[in-house]
Amino acid sequence: MAFVTELTQEDNATPAMATANLTASRLGVTLRERFEEHIHKRECSIGQSDYEIKMASRAIAAFVIHHLSQVDDCISGASVCDSSHDGGIDAIHVNHTEKTVVVVQSKFSQSGSSTWTNADFLVFKQACDHLIEEEYERFDTILQSKREDISKALSSIDYKFLFVMAHTGKRGAANIILSDMQQWQNELNESASLTSELPNNELPFQVHLVSSEDITQWRHAQSSAAVDLDDVELEQYGKIETPYTAFFGIISGDQLSEWWKLHSSKLFTKNIRNLLGKTEVNEAIKETAQNDPDNFWFYNNGITVLVRSIEPHRRNKTNQRDVGRFNFRDVSVINGAQTVSSIGSLDNVDEDTLTKIKVQARFIQIPQGASEDIINLITRANNHQNRVLGRDFASQHPQQLRLRDELIIEGYIYQLLRSDVSTDELGEKHIDIDEALDALACLSCRSSTLSLLKVQRGKFFDNLEGPAYKALFNSSVSGISLINAVLHHRVIDNKIKEMLISTNRQEDKKRYGILTHANRVFAGYILDNTPRLKTAREIMTVNVNRIHDELERILSVTEHFIEAEYPTAYPARFFSNVDKISLTLEKLREES
Repeated sequence: MAFVTELTQEDNATPAMATANLTASRLGVTLRERFEEHIHKRECSIGQSDYEIKMASRAIAAFVIHHLSQVDDCISGASVCDSSHDGGIDAIHVNHTEKTVVVVQSKFSQSGSSTWTNADFLVFKQACDHLIEEEYERFDTILQSKREDISKALSSIDYKFLFVMAHTGKRGAANIILSDMQQWQNELNESASLTSELPNNELPFQVHLVSSEDITQWRHAQSSAAVDLDDVELEQYGKIETPYTAFFGIISGDQLSEWWKLHSSKLFTKNIRNLLGKTEVNEAIKETAQNDPDNFWFYNNGITVLVRSIEPHRRNKTNQRDVGRFNFRDVSVINGAQTVSSIGSLDNVDEDTLTKIKVQARFIQIPQGASEDIINLITRANNHQNRVLGRDFASQHPQQLRLRDELIIEGYIYQLLRSDVSTDELGEKHIDIDEALDALACLSCRSSTLSLLKVQRGKFFDNLEGPAYKALFNSSVSGISLINAVLHHRVIDNKIKEMLISTNRQEDKKRYGILTHANRVFAGYILDNTPRLKTAREIMTVNVNRIHDELERILSVTEHFIEAEYPTAYPARFFSNVDKISLTLEKLREES
């Protein structure tokens, strides 16, 4: 990666190599030939005098999208939006799987020795600012067609934005420009209300300067990415011959550990989710591997690997399949990346423990020349099966069963199991467990709880004996308390939806953002200040007018508070930050 914060003045001060123009020329030709069939030809027709230069510039943008967004050449080319009306953005792609938005300005430098100017930077910075403000009319129609995807990313705290300036010139930029770009990245992330210091690759807003050197390195890494696995031992294996050849069996943990140490993330080139970093699932995998290796096979779903060719060892017995050895060529683990990486990254685990770990494995051969469609279908199917979630286990928890029985007495139905039918369709006397979570979490009006509800609501159900779950679902919560909380929360939720509909998103972005992302904070404040809500022993009548008036009042207070104290804040991140939620609640109480 070419993070601006990792570049120095010396990077740009170093004279260009004598072969810089040759390298730039070859990159231009190579990338143009690779991507031009996928890139639009508006204002860039074959035969016009500057076609090759313009198309090379667009191809650089496509290559950056391909590399950073992890998409194929066709999608990368279609992401190019360069034109005389592009507003300063030459390509953009939103990857909802990886939760990244890559925004590119590109330039083909024939000399290979050019450097970025202050004008280049200011144009791109202004373009990105306009994008963040969702001023889509300033951009090319290709970018405008992605407005829903971009809006979804801007409205979420889970997406990372990569702002990339790429050219075939020198590395870095002049010191004053580099300093301005570094400051820009810092300002963007300060506005994101970060709760802690993050490494560059985890920052929600990243600024990159990509040079000829970077492009060459990225191309080399891609060309050498094929991974072969030799002498793989499969126990109790079987074979399928149609429609594709596949072998399945049990593989030991010491082999997976060796794969990871040799190849790391190159094992996952076709995995649509890749690695998820440190998660509770990964930590659970490690825990089992270290402390209960004999039962690992029973707890784990196994791995699926796509390969280009399979070479069984000649000594494999045809009539016995207790153990077989194989060479697999050009492999990609498409399901089970967390299993492989977790076992591979275990510390201080002896060889005997690793050998005891047994993992179910499938190796599916997709021959060279086979349609990419089958690869995509297999990959997608292996990663989109229904998951059993923590809330599914919660449906059998004693507190949930007690609440279900108490709601029946009051004439309500407590829907514990997941259903495709919404509670709106089922009727007002149906309450599901997700509604209960929203209402009780907001009723608590604790900043940490409201933040968790906004950011990682699934964590409430990850551990049914943990403090997050037990703080909301415990013996002190009666069926009537739950009904009252849900009925009041529904009115708040519906009123916020009405206010959103009546707010012009383009003309009043800040108000729209506050209504969208402060919904839990507003609900928490109103529920916490509703008389008798926490102590009533009967089902209450909801004072709808009071709730509507309170919402209008606290929205106005919050708007003035944000404008005065945090004018550059991004609502999605501001209202997921525990400290900022606390400050907002304090302000609402002061102004009551």
